[in-house]
Amino acid sequence: MTDISLDRNAGADTRIHLREQLVSLSTHLVLVIFAFIAFGAMLWMILASFKTASEIIAKPPTFLPEAPTLGSYALILREQAFGRFFFNSIVVALPSVLLILFSSSIAGFVFAKFDFPAKEVIFIIILSTLMVPPAVTLLPLFRLVSRLGWADTYQALIIPVCVSAFGIFLLRQFMEGLPSELLDAGRIDGASNWWIYRHIVLPLSVSALSALAIFSFLANWDSYLWPLVIIYEEKMRTLPLGLAYLLGWSSRPRYDLFLTGAVITVVPVVVFYSFFQARFVRGVTLTGLKY
Repeated sequence: MTDISLDRNAGADTRIHLREQLVSLSTHLVLVIFAFIAFGAMLWMILASFKTASEIIAKPPTFLPEAPTLGSYALILREQAFGRFFFNSIVVALPSVLLILFSSSIAGFVFAKFDFPAKEVIFIIILSTLMVPPAVTLLPLFRLVSRLGWADTYQALIIPVCVSAFGIFLLRQFMEGLPSELLDAGRIDGASNWWIYRHIVLPLSVSALSALAIFSFLANWDSYLWPLVIIYEEKMRTLPLGLAYLLGWSSRPRYDLFLTGAVITVVPVVVFYSFFQARFVRGVTLTGLKY
């Protein structure tokens, strides 16, 4: 009887193992397919940027450029407006990321390691803002920023996005897993909460901050709707608005300029992501991390 029971258990374990392998194989296959599609689209965009406008819309379409040219790149780089768009995006995205990291880390630290009245209620209210569609707050935010006299200014693009409910949630979840003994040891040695935040909490939260930096940079770099509403003058446009400007530069859509501008726009994103890649892979699973 014992041998029969052991054989049944072994058979069940084998079936479970095979099922897990099948699920893992299927998951990886789906991921490979999506990665191939994404890479193919990126490769086509890069190759199309070396085509002429007529070749891009030619039928039947071609994947490789028949006569590669740098004409679109030369034309865009000579266009001073596009350089201004690029500069504006840098000026907006980097300060926005720094402010989001600062505000989210402070709030996450407070919610994770301090007790105060109505803490959970306040946290739930903050999280509930994630369920509000941006279009709902667009008009009130526009009226507020306009009355402050910030229309067509950098602060109109930076200040409204300097606090992130998602960032507060992400860092709060991560910081709850930080050992409280380290913080208590600092307090015993006479350290202030500000010192503990700077010298203990922040160094231990680098991976979480890196993940949030990636998300925040992408969101601000690709932002289109809010700049479209609050920016009027051409000199204050960001790259997403600039791409629309390139597409309608002449009476006929210039897809060659649009795709070339898109390639140039993606370069800082790739550089930023590559810089934080190792920490980003770890950071995307931080909400369930415990020490």
